[in-house]
Amino acid sequence: MDRNNDISLFRSNPLPKVPQAGKVNTLTNNPAMNTSDYDVVILGGAFSGSTTGILLKRQQPELRILIVEKSTQFDRKVGESTSEVAGCFLTRTLGLEAHLSREQITKHGLRMWFNRDNNQCPSRCSEIGPYYQVRLPTYQLDRCRLDSHLLKNAEDLGCEVWRPASVKELNLSGVGNNTLIVKHDGVEQQICSKWVVDATGKAAFLARKLGHLRKLDSHKTSAIWARFKNVTDLDNPDLKERFPEFADAVRCPRSQATNHLMGHGWWSWIIPLKNGEVSAGLTYDSELFTPPEGNTLTQRLHAHLLSHPIGKEMFSGAVPVEKDTRSYSGLAYYSTKPADEGWICVGDAAGFIDPLYSQGLDYCAHSVSFAAKIIAKSHDGECIKADVTDYAEQFVTSYLRWYHALYRGKYRYLGDAELMNAAFWLDIGTYFIGPVRLVHDDPCNEFPRFPYYGTPGKIFANFMRFYNQRLGKIGERRYASGKYGQANLDKRYLIHEGFAPCKKAAFKVILKGVFKWLRIEVRSLFLPRLSKKASGLSSPTQAVEQELTTDH
Repeated sequence: MDRNNDISLFRSNPLPKVPQAGKVNTLTNNPAMNTSDYDVVILGGAFSGSTTGILLKRQQPELRILIVEKSTQFDRKVGESTSEVAGCFLTRTLGLEAHLSREQITKHGLRMWFNRDNNQCPSRCSEIGPYYQVRLPTYQLDRCRLDSHLLKNAEDLGCEVWRPASVKELNLSGVGNNTLIVKHDGVEQQICSKWVVDATGKAAFLARKLGHLRKLDSHKTSAIWARFKNVTDLDNPDLKERFPEFADAVRCPRSQATNHLMGHGWWSWIIPLKNGEVSAGLTYDSELFTPPEGNTLTQRLHAHLLSHPIGKEMFSGAVPVEKDTRSYSGLAYYSTKPADEGWICVGDAAGFIDPLYSQGLDYCAHSVSFAAKIIAKSHDGECIKADVTDYAEQFVTSYLRWYHALYRGKYRYLGDAELMNAAFWLDIGTYFIGPVRLVHDDPCNEFPRFPYYGTPGKIFANFMRFYNQRLGKIGERRYASGKYGQANLDKRYLIHEGFAPCKKAAFKVILKGVFKWLRIEVRSLFLPRLSKKASGLSSPTQAVEQELTTDH
């Protein structure tokens, strides 16, 4: 049986085991070993590592930068969908419009599909999504292509790339005093570097070694994903002929959207890729949902996709790509100390929350911009002690606020179309009035800071946390009383106005979301109450205080 499809992987932790003690601050002093000096050594050459190198080289071409990448070529990561923040970073900051238009797919929004009971008709599934095409640039990414392109850009700008290479020993002793032993082409070499940047992704190399890595135990999510060939898209002529009212409901291509199948405790993504394959995955709360049985992860994932009418329409004749199924358990994690003088963690090496709204690259964009600013300032001889402290504080605060504002308890109402429709308007409205508007108005100053930080960010985060908590509790009460998902059939919750990154338009979206939420609150007055013991959620304030107390 193929190792990637072995069912035992389904229960494994995707992050590497904690290395043996004694590998940090125990560098062997070997006079015979060649020593090279660099201003910056970046561990990891994928998105975060390459973009850190690119930003630094553009600001200060004289910097000596080494990128240490362990792979000979990038593997096939999960097909990835970007948000409007990451889209801004890719275009206005990195200037990748030409690559994105030629090598990637333009995304047409996020679309959610709901179902209930024994319905097998795709046309009856309730739908949330845009009526017209989206306004701001977003993309469906083949990360292998993008990462390769970015690493080549970094190398063209003057970054030295060692590949394949791995760090054998490491000593972090402050700016200008970091030493590493790196094995490259079978030879170990000692390196002195002013800065070490960890861009190793979910391996979280430094956070693990230094003991700063924390799992977000209150968010027990896992994921399985694979790529499929011969997937039927939602704009095909046969489907239009069989269900003309379904096809005529929107004025944009559904197949180029990020399509999500939604259920109680789970959601599945469907992302088209440039080569014609489709990335499909299942993310779920292990306390609320168990995937179907099967001999392999691929079989379990495929069976799950076929259990939904939209998924069945698309994947009945689909064939999984061999040796391409992956799984993660314990998706949410973060570093309690993502930076200190002389080293800094960026992107997924600093933390990851949830893929529902495709905001993983948002944090990559903010963290690499922030890190590049600190390192450039240090190179100019300025004191960066306060900046490093600010980076660490902003990241942890932003991470926890974003989590409690958007994701804590959300899996309890993901499968209810009416509740998710209210949440969608509120979530997108607050996202556009805050993070999206800010980076589009002033990318140079807004990317080098984290979202939902500061007083305005705290106010919006508290508001979001409150309505998310309320919708979660209503979802629990609906599920317990058998009224969950009553609007999951024959509804089209379509957004005609579109979203724009300006205060007036975003406030309108938020107000509409508030009205939808308040109508739900009124109707929920007639639902039976749940005891505190039966509810899986503590109060928002207690939840935040518990996370902060536990981790600090």
